[in-house]
Amino acid sequence: MAPTRFRFARVQTDPLKAILQRVGLATALLMLVTLITYIGRDAYIDNEDPSQPLTFIDSLYYATVTITTTGYGDIVPVTQGSRLITTIVVTPIRILFIILLVGTTLQVLAEQSRFQFRLRKWQRDLKDHVVICGFGVKGRAAYEYIREHSEETEVVVIDENEDALDEANRLGITGISGKAYENPILDAARVGTARKVIVALSSDEQTILTVLRIRELNSDCVVIAACKEESNRDLLDSARATEVIVSSSSAGRILGMAAETPEAARVVNDLLTFGDGLDINERHVAVDGEPLEQLHTETAIAVIRNGQVHRPGDESCEVLRRGDQVIYIEQTLPDAEQAEEQNV
Repeated sequence: MAPTRFRFARVQTDPLKAILQRVGLATALLMLVTLITYIGRDAYIDNEDPSQPLTFIDSLYYATVTITTTGYGDIVPVTQGSRLITTIVVTPIRILFIILLVGTTLQVLAEQSRFQFRLRKWQRDLKDHVVICGFGVKGRAAYEYIREHSEETEVVVIDENEDALDEANRLGITGISGKAYENPILDAARVGTARKVIVALSSDEQTILTVLRIRELNSDCVVIAACKEESNRDLLDSARATEVIVSSSSAGRILGMAAETPEAARVVNDLLTFGDGLDINERHVAVDGEPLEQLHTETAIAVIRNGQVHRPGDESCEVLRRGDQVIYIEQTLPDAEQAEEQNV
């Protein structure tokens, strides 16, 4: 896995800018020595033509061979003053120039070493995270929903598009450049230790192949896949996707609902927008006998037990058990009302 595929968040250094800064400084040092030589040109002799004073080109040539420690000896200082200037001014500039060149090489090596260290540590510590394959409109919306529910969740993005990876970095997400259905890419994102994987690719064929690859690396994680065509749902179910969202039919149903019952469609959109009005959420039951609705702002709509969906009030779910999941609709209250509710 080539390190250049990784796009760590918070890495802001622009290599081109750093190189240009060093080239600019080196050029400034060269021109400084050139000006010193040209201003005091009468104190220098060109052994090829001792009778002629140095030209600006001669001074530039002398500065170049001097500052780079080449020193051909064809142009030399001949007065006490020029030799003193060479000793106390030009020599420190020459040392600074060498440090600049060597320092650039050392910095590149140091940055590569730091990157490799950071990469190994990041991959070693990465577990129970969420991988998002495809950071287009669907992938970004999925990330926003996850972040609103749990800011602590570590998220890794896989995408081929550089603009998508730039957007992921801007949001503080580490990105990996590559095809999500390739095993080395999935392995680089540590899919084997991931808790959830969201597949939001633009192609149903790539989505199916990606889910198959994910299951080769991790048979236990939750895999949520989006596809465009209803006919591909069975293939994704066969690939053992945990949940399949058919984007075209889902959008079509909401459009039909909006045409016939616009208020109902508005409520559905409200439920899909977290933190505003009505939210749909879930809660894991921690102890046997836990109440179905813990706050008066909650309305339970389903209980999940052993993978089966039960309606509230079903005889089989009259008493909640540890490990059940309660799906409920919650009314979002203003901050003051939320504080009062918590105090109650």
